[in-house]
Amino acid sequence: MPHLTLHYTANLAGFDADAALDDINGRLADSGHFEESAIKSRALALQHYRVGTARVERGFVHAHLKVLPGRDEATRRALSQTIVTALQALLPSHHPATQLCVEVTELDAGTYSKLVIDASHP
Repeated sequence: MPHLTLHYTANLAGFDADAALDDINGRLADSGHFEESAIKSRALALQHYRVGTARVERGFVHAHLKVLPGRDEATRRALSQTIVTALQALLPSHHPATQLCVEVTELDAGTYSKLVIDASHP
């Protein structure tokens, strides 16, 4: 735990999703709220998307961080700000008008399951 999903528009030429995942994972680990090995992240480029209705080039990056319950709103807000700050620093210098959005939600602890299988285990 946690799970991070980045969705970003494919028109953000130069946006390095791997670097974003590395940077954000490091920031989440450094926050002291998560074990480093428990952080899972992925990024998906969106080929089909719309931002508003005007036919002008726009883009977005939406980060969704899912955490187990128990962190207060101030902590969740700080995690959100940490991610938006990282995304802003990683946005290419030449980009269309871009919205950076971060959502932090709590998983249902009663239904979330996790099993770690050791790499040497068949």
